This record gives sequence, structure tokens and C-alpha cells, in this order.
Amino acid sequence: MELRTQLLEAHVVGEGEWLAVTEICHLCRLEQATVLELGELGLVPARRAGGGWQVAAAALPRLRIAARLMHDLGVNVSGAVLAVELIEARRALERRLREVESLAGH
Repeated sequence: MELRTQLLEAHVVGEGEWLAVTEICHLCRLEQATVLELGELGLVPARRAGGGWQVAAAALPRLRIAARLMHDLGVNVSGAVLAVELIEARRALERRLREVESLAGH
């Protein structure tokens, strides 16, 4: 039986940090063209810096959701953007509902 050991490296990123698009592609299993298209459609902030593109580190959760939708469900890029926005809107409404219920004593 073959034993495999995988070493993981973690780097905590802050709100204002940017990641190279190549790193984002690796983390989300997305092609660079797809990440840039998601940026063009407004899902994630992207900018050209130095010799390449960068994406805001804070956008990583949104990209991962979009990637799962595309990989697992075959959703296209535009559909993934819409779905992520709807998921986030639903979560915001659920948070607000819990706040209102808390204030109302439920």
C-alpha cells in the first residue's frame, strides 16, 4: 500500500490584498479567460498590475462558488454570475430576517 503525504501551506490574506490571476486559477480550477470574464461581468474586482492580471483576494469565496456552479452543474459564466448574486442576496435577506425576528422577540 502506498502512503501519500500532502503538505498544505496557508497564507492569510487581508481585505485589501490582491492575488495573481494564475494563483486564482489554480485555487479555483478555472481558466484565466474565465476569471477575467467573471471580472468583466462584475463578479470580482480585477486589475492589470505589472506584467499580469490580479484579482482581489476577498473575491475568492465568490469565485469558488462560481467555479462549483460551472464545474458541477455546467452553468455558463453569465449564469454563474447571476446565481452567485442571487445566493448572496438570499443570504443577506436571511440575516436581515433573523435580526428582525430577534428584535421582535421571536
